[in-house]
Amino acid sequence: MTEQTLTPNDSSMPDERIEISQFYNVAPQELAVESLPSHLIVIHTTPQAVQVVERDDRLKIKELAKPGDINILSASSMAYCQWKEAISFIQLTVPPAFIELAAQSDNNSRAAYELINTWHTHDAKILQISQWLLDEQHSGGVGGKLYIDSLLNLLTVHLLRTYTDQFREARSPQRLTQQQIKSAIDYMHAHLNQDISLDALAQSANISSSHLRRLFKQTTGMAPHQYLINLRVNRAKELLLTNSLSISEVAAEVGFADQSHLHRHFKRIFGITPKAVLTN
Repeated sequence: MTEQTLTPNDSSMPDERIEISQFYNVAPQELAVESLPSHLIVIHTTPQAVQVVERDDRLKIKELAKPGDINILSASSMAYCQWKEAISFIQLTVPPAFIELAAQSDNNSRAAYELINTWHTHDAKILQISQWLLDEQHSGGVGGKLYIDSLLNLLTVHLLRTYTDQFREARSPQRLTQQQIKSAIDYMHAHLNQDISLDALAQSANISSSHLRRLFKQTTGMAPHQYLINLRVNRAKELLLTNSLSISEVAAEVGFADQSHLHRHFKRIFGITPKAVLTN
């Protein structure tokens, strides 16, 4: 394990410090923090996928953490993580004052900014900046203070512009990228039998929930909840054709509240009832 505290050379920067730490083969355990003192970025670096259970104030996630997956948690959030195999990861802590100072420089705002809690995202900029910071740490600071200042500024401005609602709304994206659409749909498939919230779906696509609601329909022709119902009904048909589950079991398997809920949507989409599929 290595650890480094990074302090910018600019006297206008806050007294708090950004810290970067690298952990290798950390033994299975569970960690819980009631209220994070700083914004937290965790980059999974374990060579193989590892099952983790993670939770913040709103969501509980059981997911395979893959190399390059990034979690971002806002200061004051509750954070919990449990893993049952040794894991490796990079951790960055960013005091809120750094984000607020970046906002002042970027748009003269003195507002307090919260980061949007984001799970298992992929962000090439964060990966690259963190690697540059680690390289600088390992070299003993050969690039000098100005280089570190520049990297920290890149990181905080990127966090501000990408992971705060205030800046997301101001930027008003006109469409979803193919990766965002894929991430949202993959999340639906992975949690088909769960009660998926719009916030969780938006986090999977790295966009605000208000933008996801508008732009998802613009891109796919369906609102997120309609698209989810279609996925559930199509999956239900696949399961019914195997003749291995009852209709009520299939309904539960694909996330419908009950058999009648499945029946209504199944007949609307396919023109026949689930029972008709079983008896054919």
